[in-house]
Amino acid sequence: MNRSTDLPDGHTGGTPQASHLPSGATRRAARPERLGSRGRIGYPLGVPAPLVSIVVPFFAATLPQVTLLAETLATVDAQTCTDYELILIDDGSPIDVTRMAETHRHVRMYRQPNAGPAVARNTGIARSRGECFVFLDADDHLLPGALETSLAALAEHPDAGFVVGPREEMTFEGQPVPWHVAPPPPQSDLYTSLLGFDWYIIPPSSVMFRRAVVEAVGGFRDPWGADDLDFYLRAARQARAFCFQHPPVTRYRRYSTSSSRDGERMLTSIRAVYARQLPLVAGDPAAAAAFARGLAQLTDIFLDCVVENIAIAWPPVIRREPHGVRACS
Repeated sequence: MNRSTDLPDGHTGGTPQASHLPSGATRRAARPERLGSRGRIGYPLGVPAPLVSIVVPFFAATLPQVTLLAETLATVDAQTCTDYELILIDDGSPIDVTRMAETHRHVRMYRQPNAGPAVARNTGIARSRGECFVFLDADDHLLPGALETSLAALAEHPDAGFVVGPREEMTFEGQPVPWHVAPPPPQSDLYTSLLGFDWYIIPPSSVMFRRAVVEAVGGFRDPWGADDLDFYLRAARQARAFCFQHPPVTRYRRYSTSSSRDGERMLTSIRAVYARQLPLVAGDPAAAAAFARGLAQLTDIFLDCVVENIAIAWPPVIRREPHGVRACS
């Protein structure tokens, strides 16, 4: 469910040499740095707080990962609304992308030892000053009007704690997908739908949150893997949403196989998330039914992922039927 610090390596092995990196990217020695320590890109004194904080956690270990990150940052540069700060959280990358990051607008970058997406996003929240948040994965794109559209939706719906917009989807190579991507449902109470896995928020950048909601739920928390679902469930219990069906605000990168997914980790993570929700649905038949429905669906999906992971690791041992395993991308 979460790819924010696990960028694909473009099907290449190993880590690129510094001479083969994009301009501004250099190899950094693998040494620990103090959690939350300030990067070389700071925040000028006296600058007023922006409307939006865009938080981008990343882990850059290969040339394709750095390239995808640069593509993502370029889509932020293209925003029609420029009243934002771009907060990059380097989650223990062995490659230093500081010089590349400096070529983009409104950037602040911080480094921390590798701790996973939940901790990285919380570092970004703690360093932010915006009135609203967008959490952007390091291989997805913001469409040019994303911030402007979501800010307008929040202004028009002051009772909403967050707004959710539609997404486009692309292949790993960045090409449009051939299928239709359904928009979010026209609902304001999303908790039961999310709990029942009747619908899901993907990617995180399809949502803009008010700061009050993010602070009220205490930011993100582990388990790594389903930390985004855990956050959405707590936000949906805290506040009403507004879902709009046009225009799309983000572009989500799809993968051709599930090999990038750790099915066992996701199963453990999903079960931990639902264990936290169990006391909250007691006495509410609709929520309890959604709990059972969602846990069953997600368990089936990630059990299929476990089977695929095993089949990829030991292909002579397990034979998969062509259509016998559900995709878990």
